[in-house]
Amino acid sequence: MTQAEFESILPRLRPLMLKVGRDFFGNKMDAEDVAQEGLLRLWKYCERLNPDMNIEALAVKVAKNVCIDYYKELVTNEAISPHEYYISDSSSADSKMLVHDMEDEVTAAINKLQPRERALFVARHIEDKSAKTIAEETGIPKPSVQSIISMARKKLLNDLKHLLRV
Repeated sequence: MTQAEFESILPRLRPLMLKVGRDFFGNKMDAEDVAQEGLLRLWKYCERLNPDMNIEALAVKVAKNVCIDYYKELVTNEAISPHEYYISDSSSADSKMLVHDMEDEVTAAINKLQPRERALFVARHIEDKSAKTIAEETGIPKPSVQSIISMARKKLLNDLKHLLRV
């Protein structure tokens, strides 16, 4: 696919990627980041793409992967955790209490999940096990494991939206 052909389909791809980002993160700002990064990834490989393939489906898949990459970065980036940021930014008792309250809210949100959802979510995102490993350990089919974890993640993001807004 030529760059000109790719540019001609951009208006169709961007809204699809925005929707994936909005559905995943629940806000427009992160959705914009997902769309930008996803389009950039596609742009880098546009000359290798076959014009006959379903580019819309590929765009959705790329956007989902961007969401997962961003989410993993948020969850696993311990270099600058919210806790360290608030503590190092100010040593006041108020900021320490704010961090403690935020941690309590995250823990409470995780504890609101159904036991199976909580167990699979913790195994995937806290213990960093793959969906395949979790499926093997639990006897739950891998697609079901992925679906349950996805639903748990959506519930958590919905419960914690107020913490994610700056």
